[in-house]
Amino acid sequence: MGIKKWVMKQQWRIVQIRGIWTLFYGILLLAITYVKYVPGLADMETLGPFVFSGIILIIFLFFGYLYDRVLFMWAPSQEVNLERNPYQYVPSPKDHVFWFPIYSALLDVSEELATHFDLDRTTIRETREYYSEMQALRPERNEDIDKGIELREKFAKTHQFSDIIDDEDS
Repeated sequence: MGIKKWVMKQQWRIVQIRGIWTLFYGILLLAITYVKYVPGLADMETLGPFVFSGIILIIFLFFGYLYDRVLFMWAPSQEVNLERNPYQYVPSPKDHVFWFPIYSALLDVSEELATHFDLDRTTIRETREYYSEMQALRPERNEDIDKGIELREKFAKTHQFSDIIDDEDS
């Protein structure tokens, strides 16, 4: 196993443990406050809050298990609904209202800087054309979804953001 993968696995474990620890610690603080009102646990002195918080934690985790595994609140059918979201392929209304004006302003500034420093503006023009074509797409038209996928793949091949992206056609 590579060192990066090992480090990421440890980081993931720490994040998972941190969530459970925070839950247990919060419950423990509540248990310390309310243990004197629970018959039987008040007589246990120091052990009482730990027993009380352990019981609450087990109940909480049990309901989490029921929610996730028994009631199937996140089932494969929900994943299919996410995959069928048309706004993965075409711009959403938020993109039209918020992001495209920001992209346009950034491209304008980039083009002004490139002109000022006498640099090539081909990439800026291609990016502007890409966003212009994307902005014309709508989810109501099925052919626009196919066109959006095609535009993104074409743009990603010609303007790779890093070497991490594997080009399967090469």
